[in-house]
Amino acid sequence: MKILLGGIPLGCDNIGDEAIIACVVKMLKESIPGVELTVATADPSTAANLGVNVVPVFGFLDVGFCGFADEVRRHDAYVWCGATGLSDYPHVALELLEIAQREGVPTFVWGVGMDAELNPVFFKAAGKRRALLRLFGLVGAYERFLRARLARRLARVLPRCRGVWLRDPQSAAMLASMGFPGAGIAADTAILLDSPHEPRTTNHEPRTLGLCISTQRQVVDLDGVRRLIAAVRAAGARVLGIPMNIKTDRALLEKLGVECIPGTTPEAVVEAAAGCDVVLSSRLHLLILAANAGTPGLGIARGSKLANWLSNFGQTVVGSVYDCNWDKVTEQVLAAFKGWGEPSRRAADDWPSIRAAAYERLTNRLEKARTEFIARLTS
Repeated sequence: MKILLGGIPLGCDNIGDEAIIACVVKMLKESIPGVELTVATADPSTAANLGVNVVPVFGFLDVGFCGFADEVRRHDAYVWCGATGLSDYPHVALELLEIAQREGVPTFVWGVGMDAELNPVFFKAAGKRRALLRLFGLVGAYERFLRARLARRLARVLPRCRGVWLRDPQSAAMLASMGFPGAGIAADTAILLDSPHEPRTTNHEPRTLGLCISTQRQVVDLDGVRRLIAAVRAAGARVLGIPMNIKTDRALLEKLGVECIPGTTPEAVVEAAAGCDVVLSSRLHLLILAANAGTPGLGIARGSKLANWLSNFGQTVVGSVYDCNWDKVTEQVLAAFKGWGEPSRRAADDWPSIRAAAYERLTNRLEKARTEFIARLTS
């Protein structure tokens, strides 16, 4: 069986995206003996790293859609998988799905999230257009038109898929609000990325904060971040940069005076997070990979996806990139340092137990969805 995997632009320095595709590849290889996988990516080394074939990232990086029909015809199924592609890049996702459907190739959507806010680049009026629309009081009407047009296309394309599974209930509810209530619920496939360690349950020195501040929808108050870093160091603890974009995030963290890990793979992130007491991130997949390693996380929201993930642990974000009390965040980080291993902590506050229960629910949900997905793929 030959399967073509597409999604958000892979091979573009985003470690979270690479973790997703690595885990999807692993899942399919373990589930379908002899399967031949092709990944749409900008990174040719993916072929050797994952043992797959590679093709260009159709729809992204000026590649366009030319040639996709010929490529998809050579496969038995096309799967759009991972990240928040249906809300960030819906026009690309739906165009590729439609092309595959016209070619008679079965299509699937797997493990995708949807942000509560559609990508403002495509669904918010901006620049001169916004100024002109504002003159006539039509900004809201125009943006509602864009959303309604997307909803009509979703309602046309997704029912033709053999299966649609989203990564959390909140994403499924978002998609239902746009006219497609038939999505199944899985979990983020990146939870399958193994940790090299058992989840940590004891103290260790030095205390370490793993930090990632994204350049996408960047934190407004960088001075607040600098105060946090200074306070952590003043407490005798270490700040370790774990950039999830190996170029842009790294450049920002180094500008803030933070030493970053040398590794650039999902496995390197898990290894680094395993040595931290807590991670603080505005990138979702640092929180996920840290939790894989047994390390708790604090999230700075730049959309709904971090809050959706943290809700699995009975937590919410500590602020947003636009509005964050960094002094309170500092208090929470320092409290996390002190909390490890204290026998007086209530059972309800016991992170290892909370994590174990959450991962049991997530893996059960993922396994149920995987079983159905594989059955439809191979039928």
